[in-house]
Amino acid sequence: MKKILILGFTIILIVTGCKKNNNQINNSSDNIVSQNMLINNNLNSLNKRISLTDNSTPYVFGDTAKKTKKALNGITSSVTIQLIAALYPPEYNGEVLQASHVRIVDHYAYVTYNTQGPRYLGGVDVVDISSPNAPELVSSVLFINVETNKGKDVSSVDVKSSPSSKSILWITGSDETRDSAFAERYVLTSSNQFDTAQSVNYSLKGFVGTDVRYYNDKVYVTSGTGGGLTILDNEMKELSFMNIENARSVDINKDFEIAFGGNPGHLYNPGIWDKEIGGSADPEAKSILRLYNKFALVALGEEGLKCYDVSSGLPTAVISALPRPVVPDGESPNDYVTNGVSVSDNGWVYIANGAGGLDIAKIDTGGQLTWMGNIILGASVNFVEANTDYVFVARGVLGLKILKVTEN
Repeated sequence: MKKILILGFTIILIVTGCKKNNNQINNSSDNIVSQNMLINNNLNSLNKRISLTDNSTPYVFGDTAKKTKKALNGITSSVTIQLIAALYPPEYNGEVLQASHVRIVDHYAYVTYNTQGPRYLGGVDVVDISSPNAPELVSSVLFINVETNKGKDVSSVDVKSSPSSKSILWITGSDETRDSAFAERYVLTSSNQFDTAQSVNYSLKGFVGTDVRYYNDKVYVTSGTGGGLTILDNEMKELSFMNIENARSVDINKDFEIAFGGNPGHLYNPGIWDKEIGGSADPEAKSILRLYNKFALVALGEEGLKCYDVSSGLPTAVISALPRPVVPDGESPNDYVTNGVSVSDNGWVYIANGAGGLDIAKIDTGGQLTWMGNIILGASVNFVEANTDYVFVARGVLGLKILKVTEN
């Protein structure tokens, strides 16, 4: 069965002010061929895929509220966001991959890729973001068997990082050879690069893995049609499985384990309760759940972003919500939907709204969302990942925009 959850909408235009390097295609002499992988750790060739942006116009959100000391729904801080770089996707023999997911851990960003249509061809980039204005691509892997031309799509990634040991990376997606969903673990080198060491692979129920999160020595993985929520230990041995039709996302913090399924949208506290919340009717669309303290923020496609309090058992009502973007006359409603959400530790919320761009909001201690503004980044915004200092925005075959965040 063909994979689902393809990211990528109609391309609008390429943002001006960002200089694209024409030499993007992987140089085969830089690749280390290992089983079903092509690994590139050549910094010179890798960084031809990064274009630094000069003198881009900063975006400021919440500034008036701070300067006048008049809180907007309690929001008295402001944030400046500036485009600093573009990361163009890898290519393999002329085939352009598309960005599907990002995870920021410590001073690295991990970017996953897949390919539209019937083709299975994915990968992972490792980006060093320790220098605030000059991110560097330090490692890249493509999942393809050069002899059979069969590959893997990658939908999601998570990482365990420790100053005293090597980072461990988990991915999930769809494996063409097995015609099934998979989860896989890799140990990176001391330089945070891929090498030729053996990985540990686990075959999931269903046809495509959709999200993966690591927490407290457990790996939580969702898989779509025919799958559900699988919990593995650190050695990739199954601890439990819960059947969730069209499982799309999962998140964990010190208090909660919450999963999300679509078509229509459902929240699950596994084994305790489930709640139908609507939205996410398209079975092939990406939808993301992220926890912020006791609140679950859920990207629900045609129903925008909703916030639920999951601390007191079955959530009975929406705490707050932001609608999907307005659909311009003559445009397809399917392009103007809420695909993803990310929230920083200081409560800034970043919302991937497809052709509607990137929305910025703030969440307060009561779970109330206040919309602060919008950034148009020249193409459909399909996924977003943020921390206190950076926002990574995935734009399908146009790759990623990297934005620097400064709270004022």
